[in-house]
Amino acid sequence: MPKLAEQAAITALDTPNDRPTTIVVGTALSAAQLAHTLAVALPTPELVGCVLPAVAVEHAGDADAPPCPTLGPMDLLAELIEHHRPQLVLVSLPLAMREAIGKAAATLGRLGVTWRFMPTLDDQLAGRTTSKITGGLPTSAANAAGLSAPSFVTGPIDPTRLIDRSPRPLDGRALADWIGGRRVLITGAGGSIGSELARVVARFAPGRLTLVERSENALFEIDRELARTHATLERDAVLHDVTQRERTFDLLQHYRPDVVLHAAAHKHVPMMEDHPAQAIENNFYGTRAVADAAADVGAERFVMISTDKAVNPSSVMGASKRLAELYVQYLNTTSGTSCCMVRFGNVLGSASSVLTIWTKQLEHGGPITVTDPDMTRYFMTIPEAAGLVLQAGMFSGTLGATTAQAGQASSLSSRGGEVFLLDMGEPIRILDLARRFVRLQGFEPDVDVEIQITGTRPGEKLFEELAYTGEDMLTTPHDSIRVWKTNPPSPARMHSIIETFDRLRNKTADPDRNWRDASAEAIITALRIAVPEMVHAAAG
Repeated sequence: MPKLAEQAAITALDTPNDRPTTIVVGTALSAAQLAHTLAVALPTPELVGCVLPAVAVEHAGDADAPPCPTLGPMDLLAELIEHHRPQLVLVSLPLAMREAIGKAAATLGRLGVTWRFMPTLDDQLAGRTTSKITGGLPTSAANAAGLSAPSFVTGPIDPTRLIDRSPRPLDGRALADWIGGRRVLITGAGGSIGSELARVVARFAPGRLTLVERSENALFEIDRELARTHATLERDAVLHDVTQRERTFDLLQHYRPDVVLHAAAHKHVPMMEDHPAQAIENNFYGTRAVADAAADVGAERFVMISTDKAVNPSSVMGASKRLAELYVQYLNTTSGTSCCMVRFGNVLGSASSVLTIWTKQLEHGGPITVTDPDMTRYFMTIPEAAGLVLQAGMFSGTLGATTAQAGQASSLSSRGGEVFLLDMGEPIRILDLARRFVRLQGFEPDVDVEIQITGTRPGEKLFEELAYTGEDMLTTPHDSIRVWKTNPPSPARMHSIIETFDRLRNKTADPDRNWRDASAEAIITALRIAVPEMVHAAAG
């Protein structure tokens, strides 16, 4: 501790004055520990005094008081700083006191005081040193001075607290019976959902687990994790792009999976508006390649991860996923593989989700951005989504008799083709979610951290849906899973869709020229014809 603190203190003392006047903000214990360390630092700062919690101030004369003058309570931090005008403030509060740290950071930033965060000895010994907390000038002053703005304290947020909903338990015994001993292949295995699927599947002792991913780093990380947590599991890590149709067939022929979980997809709505060819290539053609290969090798189940954005889609991304849904439903009628889709909304904590974006924004001092004050979304956690995907996949092809026995009008196929819908509770207003996030981090919205309205982005809706009007919803054996009774597209419609996009994609015989001769306008026009329920976005 002394060496680490001394190095941090010396770095903090990079001012024209060799002994800057310094105030310590901490508890009685942390202030005492830091004061002792600063006494042996070179150069030694001129310690004006300590600002403590109110309770500690009441006992300032006790033997445990820090070896420096007690200036007053933290509630009066602004007044004390204005009065003493220190050149440097060192904040050394336990990470558990996130609210106090946040208030101190906001006060010091507002006053334009140079400050540093010094982890307490207890936090260092416990390994609680991952929160990035630094100090500097407030944003306006920092911009004027050419300095960086302060990075506020952030910590891990329990997503269930953020959405105020607890997941229902899975049927572990049934999943173990289904997954146990089977060969399972997961595409997009390095992504947020794909990697969690891999973790859940690994728990139920598959005969073999094959991880397919085109991102080298993402594949490396999930493979390394499973090697550590499930050392005896037979697994394969395959670096592969599923849009390479012939190689995808070869891959599945080699591993011959019983269950295919297809999570590979492009998902970012605004980006896909600018890249419609890539959206169709990955989400439609990639799905076709994997699904056809699964059927070709006689896989028992094919489960496609879909999205609420495929319902009355307003975006290229949503429409491309709806095309994939249609193809999977069609394939279910022509093959021996039970094919289904699992549709759900936004997943908290996934890559580039609002939670990760806001965390980064808060690390840089804000503002927290929200596109529209009225926008709502459905949310669930990554583990909940992955577990329910498996549970739904297990039900595929088994529900026709079940719903009939339950007295529900059902035309469900006994072979699959279902669109499963996960119960995501009530939609949440994004602005309310942002305020809850800021408060859980120990800040007051629009007081300590600004929430900035930026305007809707291309392709976005204000409200997402999970099903089409007119579809019938049926229950399943799990309370959090419903199934929508829909009819697959006719062969004539599906063939027409395929021919339309094949013409746009392959205008020449050269595969290197795929999509190069198709304009974005032509692709979007074809999408609107193929998916007539496509609506206009809130933006543009």
